[in-house]
Amino acid sequence: MNVTQILECRWAVVMVAVLTISRSVIGQENDLRPITLENVEPPPVIAPDEPLAKVFSLERTARSLDNAALHWQKTHTCAACHTMMPYLMARPAVNALAPQSAEVRQFFEEVVAGKREAMPDYTCKDVDAAVAIGVASAMALNDRWATGKLHPLTRQALDRMWTLQRADGAWQWPFRDTPPLKLNEHYGVTIAAIGAGMAPDDYANTPTAKAGLAGVRRYLSATKPVGLHQEAMLLWASVYVDGLLSADAKTEVTSRLLDVQRPDGGWSLASLVDNTNDPSLDREQTIKAKTEKGYSTEFLAYVGRDRVYQSSLASDGYATGFVIFVARQANLPASDPRLQRGLAWLKANQRESGRWFTPSQAWHTQHRISNAGTAYAILALDACGEIPSLRPLKPGGTR
Repeated sequence: MNVTQILECRWAVVMVAVLTISRSVIGQENDLRPITLENVEPPPVIAPDEPLAKVFSLERTARSLDNAALHWQKTHTCAACHTMMPYLMARPAVNALAPQSAEVRQFFEEVVAGKREAMPDYTCKDVDAAVAIGVASAMALNDRWATGKLHPLTRQALDRMWTLQRADGAWQWPFRDTPPLKLNEHYGVTIAAIGAGMAPDDYANTPTAKAGLAGVRRYLSATKPVGLHQEAMLLWASVYVDGLLSADAKTEVTSRLLDVQRPDGGWSLASLVDNTNDPSLDREQTIKAKTEKGYSTEFLAYVGRDRVYQSSLASDGYATGFVIFVARQANLPASDPRLQRGLAWLKANQRESGRWFTPSQAWHTQHRISNAGTAYAILALDACGEIPSLRPLKPGGTR
């Protein structure tokens, strides 16, 4: 073999290697075959050191959402508030890129129809009301953004939700000590109000809903939010349910949310769930937490049932997406420089898997709140007109 032949041979080997790698990368990015319960694979471990995506990709996020929800459904058969419920809420935002999984929606419909349990392995007592709220609200928002029509089973789920409402306007809420979703009755009441208020076909003005929302107003007028996350949930609910907040109060809450924006443009969940100003909590522990090195610059504190936890002040996907989305619901323009900085943070901090990282709060360590955080990141981008959509964007940033 002469020199020319050797060089040609080496060049051919190099080109084969390049083409193989290229096809592999392109295949990973453009493989839009639907993920199903049959072919779903375990999602990458949720970790703070997952590399950032080299290129921002909404298609990758759509697949990440599908993968997380379907794998959870397959392995746990549970309508998890950190994964499957946020999936139903947010997934229609990227339906123009790839349709949402019919299997996740079918799971919820089968729960409402009595064909399966929502949380068969959950041992906590008095879970029925919380499940009813989560299932009904997730389906209502999915209807609003996917079809614009209220599905009969969604109406059935919402109507059942009211049958479990207490006389004080709240519901039994057994979930505790896992902020921001599993904290106390206040979260359950606001998400129920949001589900009813945002449900299509003017559901909120049905006699059943009007009676239930009157109870919601009683409870929320008598119960002060704990932390900025609960204030933000109340703000979101007030956009769709009259009588929850005055115009001035809406402006004040929006201002407080924007005030805790981090220097890099994002928001931190720690700023939204810090509960050390709650007078009902152990003052000795909270005072001690505030004297520790790094408090207010590197971390804030969350007072749990067993001890005080440090919550990192690093910007995260949940808080950034949630604040931008709620601010848009409150009609803050997408062009606002603070929201634009937040959007820039989201685009720069997507991970290789397509999701956004958010650290677990309190005693949890598996960071599954990242699944809900990815959902809110998508809702934020959609509310600001950053995602191609099959449905027009309305004032306030909702479809």
